Amino acid sequence: MKVDEMKSVERSSPVERKTRPTSDPARKMPSRDSEAEGEVTQNPEGEAIDIESFHGLTPEDLTPNARIAMMQLMEEIGQLRQELSRNRKRIAYLSNLADHDELSTALNRRAFLRELGHAQILAREYGALNTLLFVTVRNLKDINEIHGHAAGDAVVEHVAETLVHHTDKADVIGRLGGAEFAVVLVGSNVDKSEEKAIWVEKLLSNRPFIDGDVQIALEADVAVHALEVDEEADAALAGDDRDHPTV
Repeated sequence: MKVDEMKSVERSSPVERKTRPTSDPARKMPSRDSEAEGEVTQNPEGEAIDIESFHGLTPEDLTPNARIAMMQLMEEIGQLRQELSRNRKRIAYLSNLADHDELSTALNRRAFLRELGHAQILAREYGALNTLLFVTVRNLKDINEIHGHAAGDAVVEHVAETLVHHTDKADVIGRLGGAEFAVVLVGSNVDKSEEKAIWVEKLLSNRPFIDGDVQIALEADVAVHALEVDEEADAALAGDDRDHPTV
């Protein structure tokens, strides 16, 4: 054979030259018609899945036993995803339950301490100032004795709701225990915080709390504590054990 003829054979040989990739995209993306031929199930989101085209497999690639095994596998994956979703919701619920006061929408002392620490970290990073409000219902013990503990619990919830509705979304509200609450006024200076304290005290003390047919007068004290930038959360909360100037 001549040299020119040999070169011609090499150029035309299908073995030596590949003009398409080994895996054909057409096999990985079956048409709607091909889906109708296979067995179809649903994923956890309710979307139809063609079992026979899963990961590019076609009916010719699967034996009857393989199709059954694939369907069982998909069902198990769906069940695991549903269980994972339920567990995530359960964890979120338990986490929320562990962070919140049992009588109100406020955070409990432990969670409040954590969030106060986070607020102080941000204050140091951005050079901002935070202040604390300490809110105390002085006559809660008397309310429990005169009107019953159910009324006292309702007062606790009322105080928490009042604080929620008259503070900013960024502020952090916690119940420290008994009749005492604290609020982190994020990025608030002392002057603004004192104005807020006066307003909250008037809301609680000048308006009787109505529990059914009973009107209950509240004796509330609100104190302001200016947080130093480097003040730790534990030291700041020690303020509920020391005297604060009442606004």
